[in-house]
Amino acid sequence: MLKIENKADIFHYRALLFLLCLALFSLLSRYFYLQVIDYDRHFSKSRINSVKALTTYAPRGLILDRHGEILVDNYPTYILTVTPYELRDQEEQFVKLASIIDVDFEELNRRYKKYNRGRFLPTVIAKNLTFEQISQIEEMRLEFPGIQYDRSDERIYSSLLNDAHFLGYLREVDRDVVPTLDKSLLYRAGELMGWQGVEKQYERELRFSKGVDYIEVDTYGREIFRLDQDNIPAFPGEDLSLTIDSNLQQYCRNILQDKKGSVLVSNVDTGEILSMVSSPSYDLSVYRGTTSQTEWDSLLSDQDNPLLNRSIGGLYPAGSKLKLITVINLIEDSLLDPLDNLLCTGIYSPPGSSSEFRCWNENGHGLVDLNKAIAQSCNIYFYETVQLTSLKKWTDTAKKFGFNTLTGIDLPNEKDGLIPDKEFYVKNYGRWGWSERGVLLNLTLGQGDILITPVQALRFVNHIASRGDTAQLRLNLSKELSYYDKIIYQDKIWNHIWDGMFDVVNGDQGSGWRAKINDSDIKLFGKTSTAENPHGEPHAWFIGFFEMQDTTYSIVVMIENGGGGGAIASPIAGDIVSYYVNSSKSFVEN
Repeated sequence: MLKIENKADIFHYRALLFLLCLALFSLLSRYFYLQVIDYDRHFSKSRINSVKALTTYAPRGLILDRHGEILVDNYPTYILTVTPYELRDQEEQFVKLASIIDVDFEELNRRYKKYNRGRFLPTVIAKNLTFEQISQIEEMRLEFPGIQYDRSDERIYSSLLNDAHFLGYLREVDRDVVPTLDKSLLYRAGELMGWQGVEKQYERELRFSKGVDYIEVDTYGREIFRLDQDNIPAFPGEDLSLTIDSNLQQYCRNILQDKKGSVLVSNVDTGEILSMVSSPSYDLSVYRGTTSQTEWDSLLSDQDNPLLNRSIGGLYPAGSKLKLITVINLIEDSLLDPLDNLLCTGIYSPPGSSSEFRCWNENGHGLVDLNKAIAQSCNIYFYETVQLTSLKKWTDTAKKFGFNTLTGIDLPNEKDGLIPDKEFYVKNYGRWGWSERGVLLNLTLGQGDILITPVQALRFVNHIASRGDTAQLRLNLSKELSYYDKIIYQDKIWNHIWDGMFDVVNGDQGSGWRAKINDSDIKLFGKTSTAENPHGEPHAWFIGFFEMQDTTYSIVVMIENGGGGGAIASPIAGDIVSYYVNSSKSFVEN
């Protein structure tokens, strides 16, 4: 028994006992506070350590043609993700995974490094996993800490219309690219986004809105149960209806076969693109999942350049369709009488020059008036008459019709072409390295430094068909109707151009007679062009328009290195117009 000698010891003893009681009371009070008063808050905190937030996905919007036929759909699949901080032995786990999902170990490592966004964020390392592969991974769950799988939807393309250039494709988002993208769309490395075509143009509309599901997991990361509270639902993207007529598109695609070039068909009144074919193309199924570097390299190195959308990005000499620019200037400024005849002998020598310029008809066309000059595409007539105008006048008119500027069609990567003016020639050839009279001889035939795209040619013929009141070209069926700046000329100018273009197809010696169709109700107007090409055979062109059922339609055919426009492009245009007329009549009758 403790023996207390004096009062001081008693005091010290009592003080020590008091402090022990105080400490015990504080401990009990704290315990009571934590377990009773603040229980809910701390219970929630503990739950956080066992709760995972899973990103959920919804389908991307469908892409349909003008009749509601599905061109681009979705199919269910699985993606595999890795959360770096949860990995135990990366190499060992990746070796096992590679054998299950049939992906090289090195490829898994490459994707992991490429799309890694940090220790605590999931990284996509594989796509298009089958249910069987997922089942095998699930059976070995304890061997794969940090590895998860999610349900996802990938693109699938209609077998009837696998048209890569205007549809476009999806591509994986690189880690370095994520910060540059639209923050509101919440991209993460390894996900897919629209990379070309309407998939890119309408990415915001087509892309889904992500959701979040909260699940409780055990110490091994296995799901115990799902928590319904505070979940954020995912929403699918909007469907996109295109102006494309898939039947016409397929016909145009088939008629081009192995030719390089472009075919465009539009509704002039609305600006709707009914067909846009660029050949050669490529198989969109390549881009349904991850794309290997080998596949990319193969496409990029292909000399035929299948990735190029020639309709909007191919640059070509315009050829003699630009003779119509000369016609407009001559009539507007009253520089000639359309009924006056000029003699075409097949050769033209400019005054004061020993140079000779030849007509495509070596024997000459004889006496030629304006209508005959357009119909038979007489070079000599335009060599002589273009000298009456000026370079500035000619280039200003060409630019008024949209050459040298984008059409504004709702597709990415459109090119604006080139209409060379005085500034261009001085810059590239020096002050004395060219002459105005000389360059005009090239310009009136659409040759020299001129470069245009097929879609610019389409806008040009639509300007003519609409007499300058021209609807904006578009691929989105629901896009609001709008118009280009109105081009105002006297009726007599439009009439002369129409008359000449009618005889191109329907005249006895018209250069485009092979485009004539056997339907008395349809009047096809056209203009052929044979565009000389310094890199090979000439490019063959045909532009035209026709009216059917109170609607005006237009067509452009360009065959790269095809030869003569009248011999090659005209019959193709005629076949396409005949098909569309007959199929439209059959549809109305049925």
